[in-house]
Amino acid sequence: MAKDRRGALTVHRNSIVGPFPFSSDPADRRGRFDTIGSTIYLADSRRCAYAEVLLGFRKNRAAIAKAAESIGWDANRYIEQVLADARTNGVDAPWTIAIDWQMDRSIYEIKLPGEGWWVRIDHVDTIAALERLTPTVAGMTEQVKLLTSGAVESENRDLTTLLAQVIRQQHLFDGSEPLGISYQSKTLMGRCWAYWDRRADAGIAPGSNDLVQLISENVGPDPEFHRVADHYQLPRMGARC
Repeated sequence: MAKDRRGALTVHRNSIVGPFPFSSDPADRRGRFDTIGSTIYLADSRRCAYAEVLLGFRKNRAAIAKAAESIGWDANRYIEQVLADARTNGVDAPWTIAIDWQMDRSIYEIKLPGEGWWVRIDHVDTIAALERLTPTVAGMTEQVKLLTSGAVESENRDLTTLLAQVIRQQHLFDGSEPLGISYQSKTLMGRCWAYWDRRADAGIAPGSNDLVQLISENVGPDPEFHRVADHYQLPRMGARC
C-alpha cells in the first residue's frame, strides 16, 4: 500500500543505521528493517497490509486513552465522549480516516523475485548468527550480545536497523546476497517482507529478478480495507458500512 503519487516501488533512501550520531535528531522515521539504501515493505495479503498501515490511526486513539488516564477517566468512556463531542460539533475524531487519505492511496499487488533467499528474522539460527556477527556499538553492547525474538522485532530502530544492515552485508550458503528479511506482522495478521532494492541503490535499471508491480486499486472502495478498519474500531469518512 502506498500513496498514488509515489507508487509502491519508489521509496525514501535511508542513510543511517544504528543510533543517530548526534543528539538533536528529528523524529525517527526509519522502517523497522531499513538499511543503508532503499527498503520496500510488503505483506502477504491485503488484510495484513491494511493492518500494518492503520497502526498510525490506532496510535492516535491510544494517545486519547492516555489523556483519559491522566485525568482519571475510564479510557473507553472517554473515547466514547470524544466521539460524541465530535459528532455534536460536526468534526472528526482525531483517529478518523479521512476520505482524502483513502483516495490518495492504493493497494498494490507485487510479484516477488522468483530466485533468491529471504532471511527469516524470527528463527533461532538467525538470532544466534546475529549475536556472532553484529559489531558492538557504544551503548548497545549488551543488547547485541543478548538478542531475543522480542528484541529483533521490536520498535527499537537503533537495534533493528543495525541488525538489518548486518544481514544485508552477508553472503548466504550459495554465495548469493539475501533479498531481504521475512518477519511476522506485529498485528499477527500475516507475514511481511523487507526487500532491499540493491539495483536501484546502484543506479541500475530493474532486472528480471526484481519486484514487479502487477495491479493497483484505490483503497477507499476496497471492502477489505473497511473490514480491517472495523476490526480496529476506526471510523472513516465516506465509509460504506
